[in-house]
Amino acid sequence: MSYIVCTILLLVIFVLSLKNRSLKEKIAQKDMLLVRQAKLASIGEMLEHIAHQWKQPLAQINSIILNIESFYEDKELSKEVLDKELNQIENLTHYMSQTIESFRNYLHPDKEKTTFTVKEVLDETLSLMMPLLNHKKIACEVKVDANFKLKGYKKELVQTLLVLLNNAKDAILSTKPKDPKIIITLKEDKKRGVISICDNGGGISDDIKDKIFDPYFTTKKESQGTGHGLSMAKMIVEEGFLGEIRVKDIKNGVCFEVVL
Repeated sequence: MSYIVCTILLLVIFVLSLKNRSLKEKIAQKDMLLVRQAKLASIGEMLEHIAHQWKQPLAQINSIILNIESFYEDKELSKEVLDKELNQIENLTHYMSQTIESFRNYLHPDKEKTTFTVKEVLDETLSLMMPLLNHKKIACEVKVDANFKLKGYKKELVQTLLVLLNNAKDAILSTKPKDPKIIITLKEDKKRGVISICDNGGGISDDIKDKIFDPYFTTKKESQGTGHGLSMAKMIVEEGFLGEIRVKDIKNGVCFEVVL
């Protein structure tokens, strides 16, 4: 009798272990799907940045071509004038090429952890973000220790900060404060780095504060957001840096704290 009982128990344990393994695999697959969906959503945001950064150079190139045509019709198109105008076009297309390269590097994931400074990450993030912030007349103030170092997946942290900055930008554009501003700071807390991204975009209401990191949760229109950004940022920080993301209210706005 005891032999039969032991056999049944072993079979139950075996079945439960298989179910547990299957559940873990499903969770891992769900996490991977979430990351992929978030990446696709972020590509849409990146295209907005590229379109903005290309708009002025394309207009300038068009203007230069019209100048060349005008010089030609007026028989004033000397070699010196042509060289000058073509050099301007070359400089503009080089700038546009660099823009594409920056975003291509951003979308290509890191394969292994590296050591880098927070300033490096912020420089990369702001190189992608500042043209749009400037265009929207949103001030951005940065206060960080240039020597503070981290170890982890650098591009994933850039992606996380871009998500938070995009959210801050959208909040500000939605509420239209008198002096729109985003403040980025870094402080040390028990040998951990805390990157704070604060805005004066009105804050987050208490009834949704517990949901903002949930997958698919968004307060934006369907065409403006998918609800993947914050949940993906949370996953990156927790799994890639063994850290956490916190949110707290401030006067007229909110602060997201990335603890690494």
